[in-house]
This record gives sequence, C-alpha cells and structure tokens, in this order.
Amino acid sequence: MTTNDPEGRAVDARPRPPAAVLWDMDGTLVDTEPYWFSSERDLVDEFGRGDWPDEMAEKMVGFDLRDAAGFLQANGGVDLPKDEIVERLLDGVIARLHREIPWRPGARELLADLNEAGVPCALVTMSWRRFVDPVMAALPPGSFVATITGDEVPEGEGKPHPTPYLLGAEACGADPRDCVAIEDSPTGARSALAAGCRVLAVPNVKSPEPAPGLTHVDSLEPIRIDDLGALLDAPLEQPKPSRRGAGRARATAGGERSGGFEINRSLLLIVLGVITAAVVAGAWWVSDNPPERPEPPPGAIATDVWVPYWTLDDVTTDGIDRLQVVRELSPFWYETVGVDDIRVDEQAQEDEIGVFLEAVDGAYIVPSIRDHMPAGGMAAIIADPATRTEHVETILAFADEHEAVGIDIDYEQFAFADGSDTWETTRPNWVAFVEELADALHDTDRTLTVSIPGIWARTETSVEGYWVYDHAAIAPFVDAIRIMAYDYSVAEPGPIAPLWWVEDVVASLSEEVPEEYHSKLVLGVPSYGVNWVTSEVGECPDDATGRTGVTARGALDLADRRGGVPEYNDVDGEWRFTYALNVGEGDTACVQNRQVRWVDSEGVDARVLIAREAGWGGAALWALGYDDPEVWAAFTDAARRDLSTTTTTE
Repeated sequence: MTTNDPEGRAVDARPRPPAAVLWDMDGTLVDTEPYWFSSERDLVDEFGRGDWPDEMAEKMVGFDLRDAAGFLQANGGVDLPKDEIVERLLDGVIARLHREIPWRPGARELLADLNEAGVPCALVTMSWRRFVDPVMAALPPGSFVATITGDEVPEGEGKPHPTPYLLGAEACGADPRDCVAIEDSPTGARSALAAGCRVLAVPNVKSPEPAPGLTHVDSLEPIRIDDLGALLDAPLEQPKPSRRGAGRARATAGGERSGGFEINRSLLLIVLGVITAAVVAGAWWVSDNPPERPEPPPGAIATDVWVPYWTLDDVTTDGIDRLQVVRELSPFWYETVGVDDIRVDEQAQEDEIGVFLEAVDGAYIVPSIRDHMPAGGMAAIIADPATRTEHVETILAFADEHEAVGIDIDYEQFAFADGSDTWETTRPNWVAFVEELADALHDTDRTLTVSIPGIWARTETSVEGYWVYDHAAIAPFVDAIRIMAYDYSVAEPGPIAPLWWVEDVVASLSEEVPEEYHSKLVLGVPSYGVNWVTSEVGECPDDATGRTGVTARGALDLADRRGGVPEYNDVDGEWRFTYALNVGEGDTACVQNRQVRWVDSEGVDARVLIAREAGWGGAALWALGYDDPEVWAAFTDAARRDLSTTTTTE
C-alpha cells in the first residue's frame, strides 16, 4: 500500500509493525481453560469441599499458579500445600494436552505470519515450564524468541503485575511501548497495560474491561500484521470499542473501523465510560439526595435482593421497574483482600456495573463486601484490636468514597475455610467487630446488614450449624441479619434447601435470637439449583463435566433439551428431573446419569411464608437474574399478600 508525500514521491502508508508481539498462552494461543477447570474440580472433589462451580473457576483465569493454589485453599477448601496443588493441577492439564492441543482459531496462522515477517515474538504465560514445553514442541522451531513462564517470574510479581510483560519485551530487545500483547483475560490485560504495551484482547472465558490502549476482537482469524501495527498508532483518549457483529470490521492505519455498528458502539462506550466513572468512583446514586431506607407496608415483610455481577446482563435486559418493591439492593462484586484493601472483583465488567447503577438510581443500595482472604486471614484481623479498628475504618472510608447508605458484610471464610476448631476463639472477636462497625456506620447515618449462614437442630444443650457467628449476640447492633438458608447439599447430590430444614433453621434462630430482634431477621431464599452426576456407566473422559449450576429461569429449558420430566417434591419444596447424557467417544466414552434439582416459584413462595409465619422481618432472594417472572412474582407476593384471607379446607 503506497501513497504520495507532498512532493509527489511514493511512500509506504502501511502502519509500522510492532517491535515485538507478546503472546499469552492459556486461552489465547491454546484454549486450555476447560482443561484447567476440570483439573480444579478434580482437586476440590478429592481434597476440598466437593463444590467448584463455573463462576469460581472463571475467577482464576489468568492467575499465577501460586495465587491459584491459594485461591483453591481459601475458596475450595483444598487441604494441600500450595506447591502440591500446583503440581497436581499441572499433572491434570498436561495429561489432557498429550491427548489434544486445542489451538485457538487463527493463532498459529498469525504467529507464522509474524515469524515470516521477522517480527520477534515472546510467550508470556503464568503457566509453568513443564506445561509450556509440550505446546512449544508442537510449533515450528523458533516460533518464539523467548518464553516467560510463571515459575520463572519473581514470586509475587505474576500477572496482573507488569513484570512478566516487561521481561518479555526485554527478551525481544524491545521497548514495551512499541509492543503489542495478545491476551484473553482481565488479569493478563492489566499486566500488559501496566507494562506499557498496547493490548489486543481476544476474550475467551471472561472479557477484559475496556481501557485506553486495549482493543477487543472476536477472533484472531482475520488479524494481520498491519492490524497489529495500527494499534500502536491509535489514540489513547478512550477505550477501544469491542468489534462484534457479522461484519467483524478490520482495523485500518488510522485506528478507525468500517461499518456503522462500530461507530454507534464507540459512542455508546464513551457514554458508558462517563456513567461508570461517576458511579464506580463516587456515589451509588446520581440524584442530589440519598434515598431513605424503604419499609414494607403494614402486615408485609421486607424484600431484599443480592445482585451478582455475573447476572447484570440478564437483569438489565429484563428491566428494572420491578425493583420498586425492594428494600435493600445489594451489588455483589466487592471483596476485601486485606485489612485496608477493598476492591472490585476482577471479573466484574465496569460498563455493565455503570449501566445497572444508572438504571436503579434512587434505590436503597447496600453493597455487599465479601471476605476474599485466605483461610484464617480475616479471623486474624479481627482478633487484634488495632487491625480490627483499621479494618472498620477501611469499610467506613469505602462507604464514604461511594456515599453508600449501608453496608452488607458477607464474611463466610469463618464458616467454610477456617475450620470449626477455630470458632470458639473467633466468635467473641466477630461480635466485637460487628459492634464496632455498627457504631461507626450508625454515627454516619448508615445501616449495617450481615449475611451469614444459620444454625439448626437447636436444643438446650447443643446446636448444629455455624454458631461461630453468634446470631443472638450481634442482633442488638445490626439493622438486618440475612440468613443464607440454602446449599444444604454440596458434596453429594441432594436438595438445595429442603423445606423441613429451612423450617428447622428458622425455628432454631427464633429460639436463639431474642424476640425483640426478630424483625431484624431476614431469610435468604434460593432461586437456583444444581445439575448433579449421580452415576456413570463406562469410562468417562478426564475432562467430563461434573456438577454444574442451573437457575430457575433455565431449568425447564434444560429439561426440554434433555427429555427430562420435571416433578415437584412437596417434602423438599423443590423440582427435579433426571436424564442420561452420552459423553466422549471411542475408548473413553460413558453415560452420565444426571439429576437436576432447583427451587422454582412454588418453593420460593413456601420459604417466604415460613419467614412471615415466624414473625421475621424479611426475605432476601439469591439472586437477581437467576429468577424468571413467575419466581419474582411469587417472591414479592408471598411477602405482601394478605394472609388473613387464607382458608383451609378440611
């Protein structure tokens, strides 16, 4: 491609090629994320709590393997040393690689073009050397001038730290500002951007957030060297729009894109950027005055909801007018990772957050903060009065920064990671923390909600469940206690939240907590389910899918696809169906017998009525976006309808 300079001489108008191209491996060059997910599930099944849903696996995409090991210890209950977890993960993934290397479309072709053009390439991966070697052996010799692996990066400086990409650029003899990094994950993209590289994002499991210097494409198949060079010349003033749609417009020398769809999406992202910056950095509302905490009408109980970041697209698509009946709306994307560090979950998409919060302007928004520390981490913080106070001040500063009207504390590591042998020590420290935090929030006219698991089978001398949270002792200090009465079955197939057990939880807590505080008790109600493997016939592939999650909105569609016949179980208050699934082929093939259980509108109605009849103050739905219109109607109607007109037929 040539053009003429002002004096009429022919010049090459093509963009300059990158000084080097730095490639991520997992999810970018090869689609090994499903292999990692399967290996993680194997570890959690054998050495942990036996429950590893997809959303947990997705959080680890792009992690340094040492960090991944710590995450599995903290969130999957894997009771092994970190080094052993890493080695077992690698063993599982490498075994799958030896059967098949799943190249991502267009990756090898683009790499070959770069090699032919003499553009140096380096592999920058958080996987370890012994996992990388089989992939490198399947490529032509010299495809990469250097490989930077996770076990060769200084500990603590893996992605999202810039060190891996700085090392990659140095190995190519290039300035990172003249390099293009190809990434698929938010963690990797942040690492490359922090190093000064331009980033071409090819989303796989989770898409990197829009950012200056980052461009999204759906696939590497149409990408050529000139496209990479154009990224270096593109302006940095605003995030690059995602290139989606049938046209898949190609980048040109000026960084522009052909097709009206791209122009419109670019404008949309600019608007979203303004909204997101205002909401994420500042207030939870856009109107001048903070909202008042709404209370239910006489005779009704309050309805609260959690809003996880992974359902935001469904929530905004469905419309948000129905949220007018909600008392507390809790965004579920904040996590505490240290005594003075509260941050957005790295998988959350800020553009989706911005759109949602703009749409619910004026609602009483009480952000949830969950404990994302390793086992024992939060217990140690609240055990020391100095660090406990520092953590309270951090939460108060978070509330001030976002002008939050209240806070929901969801610290589940005490129950599910620390071990019951620590509870006697942790319990009084937890109560002291709640009292101190409640005082600090109330002094600034804010509310405190805690979301915690319950107790059951209470007698005068014993109790089962999670007594570490001392529900009775914290009741005088808080404004609401949400009881997470679900996940009854985790390791083995069984009910989600059987009615008889929910009734036991409610009865036990009603006895435990003084009656004057029963109006603060809120029953957590599930609108989801689980797809279990109950048995297998034959030899299943190593990467065969195990337990998966389902939602109320999707369960019947699954039954239709698989020929299942749903039946309602009155004792559990849940629906279920079974089906057989053929998995694999040849010598590694099997039939999985599966059972799906979930809570639909009938079960939601029954659970909310249990809370009302016990004199509790409310019900909280887990989670907005899991529900369908029938579930939502059942949830709100059961909380508000006139029970005095109910009749019983003998």
